[in-house]
Amino acid sequence: LQGMLDAERALANAGAATGLVTADAAARIGAACRAELYDPRELAQEGRAVGNPAEPLVRALREAVGDTAADWVHYGATSQDIVDTAAMLVSRRAVVLVLAELDRLADACADLARTHRSTPIAARTLLQQAVPTTFGLKAAGWLIAMLEARRRLAVVHHERLAAQLGGAAGTLAALGDRALDVVRHYAEELELVEPVVPWHANRIRVAELAAALDVAAGAAAKIGRDIVLLAQSEVGEVSEGA
Repeated sequence: LQGMLDAERALANAGAATGLVTADAAARIGAACRAELYDPRELAQEGRAVGNPAEPLVRALREAVGDTAADWVHYGATSQDIVDTAAMLVSRRAVVLVLAELDRLADACADLARTHRSTPIAARTLLQQAVPTTFGLKAAGWLIAMLEARRRLAVVHHERLAAQLGGAAGTLAALGDRALDVVRHYAEELELVEPVVPWHANRIRVAELAAALDVAAGAAAKIGRDIVLLAQSEVGEVSEGA
């Protein structure tokens, strides 16, 4: 909800920065873009009728703003602009948390690799003991996989999470000859990438985010599975920490 409201506030401010929207109207819209002013359950219920939560939110936002300033709420946008941009904002904030967790995991793997670089263990092929290796090397393998997964997710975070603004048909026609300037200010305020063209029907950005998160989850799951196998009662080569 706050992500959608952040998008609406940024849109109004972008309109004001380019002279399409009055400063007073943008300020009033911005003041009304606070999630605590709205009922998420009610918006979700009303959104079912039109297939998205932005449409009832825009109606509620216009009512909250009031007077002629309400005419500038959502100006030049379509519902998917707001929903997609909000999804990118939520994703960006969530990815920051995920990257921090991956950093913690990488640090732990690096510590194990340093501490156990000469600690011998049996390597395995299809769970059968093979030639000797070290636990430090196994931990180093975990570390490299984690760093590679983190790097991939960081690229998506910095380069692929973009603002969405295209209007009803992706043409930005309602914004006239100031459309591209509005998009630039809109993306800058939201601290999202400015797209070359609207991406209403191009979901590659979403797929790249999903893939990067999947790779990170898989790298972490590999570590968990290795620990479970090595900590079996009949194996007992490692045990969990505190």
